[in-house]
Amino acid sequence: MKAAHAILLVEDNPADVKITQRALRESAVPVDLIVVRDGQEAVEYLLRQGPHGDNPDWRVPDLILLDLNLPRLTGIQVLERIRATPALRATPVVVLTTSRRHEDIQQVYAAGANTYIEKPQDFNRFVQVLQTIQRYWLETALLPSAP
Repeated sequence: MKAAHAILLVEDNPADVKITQRALRESAVPVDLIVVRDGQEAVEYLLRQGPHGDNPDWRVPDLILLDLNLPRLTGIQVLERIRATPALRATPVVVLTTSRRHEDIQQVYAAGANTYIEKPQDFNRFVQVLQTIQRYWLETALLPSAP
């Protein structure tokens, strides 16, 4: 049996976490969803620091879903740390946020995001968007972490 893909969800909104969990559960692609609630925790997870340093279940994510507006460290700051870390540099990062600001979009791409998607307000559309992301990044694209 093929191992489940690991997705790191960096999201501080509990409702968006639940929607994401539900959307990914309904998909045919097996996924291990790792949830962190703020930017600092994301960096600690990715660099195996703090409580994640000795975690035997730790995995390098195949895909990172990153909110832009986070406590402690912003999504941009997290993205900059990801791209500055050689072992993580090629990991796909999808910024999934409520902002449509041109400045945010420019800054995210300049920092190295693979794509920028506005979170749909409609639940069904949100599920569709998440499943499209999953199909593209985990079924269609060839990832550097794939054997």
